[in-house]
Amino acid sequence: MSNVPNFKEIVSESKGLWVSALFGAIVGWNPRREFVEYKNMFFDVVKELLDNQIIRFCSPQDPLGKDEPYWNVDSDTIISYLKEKWPQGVTDENDEELNNYFYFIPAILWSDSSGHYIGS
Repeated sequence: MSNVPNFKEIVSESKGLWVSALFGAIVGWNPRREFVEYKNMFFDVVKELLDNQIIRFCSPQDPLGKDEPYWNVDSDTIISYLKEKWPQGVTDENDEELNNYFYFIPAILWSDSSGHYIGS
């Protein structure tokens, strides 16, 4: 299971919501941490959710999933893409650049436990 503290609570609180809610749940369930820890936890949580097929993302070429149901690549490729797009110089979870990041990366899709993925 996950090495991220409060993983189950984070997922439970953010399931079905935007990726920004997932980041917010990480911060909320792990108060008084350094911002870089939140960033690392975010990528760890996303990777685990991808590997366990709990989430998927829309493709960067189709960020709202209009033509492709989801981005059909391995989790490492997705994590690399998300890390590459992470805004430089962000040091606070309330930074406007971080907020923009969550809106401009491909949409997150959550499994409805019947094999279908739905966006928030």
